[in-house]
Amino acid sequence: MVAARSIEIFQHWMLLCLIVGVFLYGAISPSQSPSLQSFIPETLTPRFLSEVVPHSIYPWAQLDLIPVEKPPSSSHHETAIFWHIPKSGGTTIKHVYKCFGVSVADKFGAHIQHHEDDTEIISFQPWPKKSRTTYVNVDVSNKEGILHASDLGLVPSDKADIIITTKPEFALGTLFDKSHKGRFLILVREPIDRLVSLFYYLQVATWEMSYRPDWKNLSLLEWSQKHAQSWRDFLVKKIMGKDEFTEEEFEQLKQTVRKYFVVGLMNEMEESVNRFNAAMGINENTNEYYKPCMSKFFWDHHHASGEAHNSNEHPKVREINSSFFHTEIIR
Repeated sequence: MVAARSIEIFQHWMLLCLIVGVFLYGAISPSQSPSLQSFIPETLTPRFLSEVVPHSIYPWAQLDLIPVEKPPSSSHHETAIFWHIPKSGGTTIKHVYKCFGVSVADKFGAHIQHHEDDTEIISFQPWPKKSRTTYVNVDVSNKEGILHASDLGLVPSDKADIIITTKPEFALGTLFDKSHKGRFLILVREPIDRLVSLFYYLQVATWEMSYRPDWKNLSLLEWSQKHAQSWRDFLVKKIMGKDEFTEEEFEQLKQTVRKYFVVGLMNEMEESVNRFNAAMGINENTNEYYKPCMSKFFWDHHHASGEAHNSNEHPKVREINSSFFHTEIIR
């Protein structure tokens, strides 16, 4: 009974994982700087990808995004956009790219050193003697900030190497266009693990706007029965920008993910970062900090800073109660 329900819960998740698997499986040497083409299996050639029926791809992806099989440009700047999904390794990704010294547009740049009222896009290092972290003077964590960044010409300015936001569905159509296309990066996590992590994290995360101390009084099973349903199909609804969708629309999303999303898995973090780096053209030849940063986060396993950031220890689902799986959380 439990097994049957588990299969039902993960039906659509597994479909997405099939797409993820197309791009992620294969040997990757952490000591090398792989090209983007090396991540595409022989059975998935650019010719095959280009033969996807045009109407099966979301128009905004065709207009605003660069296909995954196209190598990074050597002649002009490309901006990546990373969808920061809560409790899916996004904070670690932030630290990795700040270590590389690339210019990051997230929620902090506008508020460090009072850049809220700037009238032009700049990139700056707030603490040059302590850190090579480079920010762009915008806040892309909310719609108002994204609109302001658009008015200032964030993407056309070429000042941002990577935009990190929790609102990709709004940022894509607002910041990018057919003349300034971006690379879409996403790191995903097994959905039940993510929700369990979110449940425990928001009980103690006093610094988060979504802090929920009242959840301390609930068991995981009680919480799943009262709240988890609202997270059903979270990723699909978020990128579609609506709560209801048909199977045909879901198929369209799968094709869009296949062709335009550079997908990583949280439980394969190093391999995922390698893929993101390949899409962004970051390697030992283009970035002087590539080797020390990769070593710090992935290769030197004895170094404490190589551990996950913003992690929160909590019991695992299998250690609590298998009846949790009787609640439909996410497809």
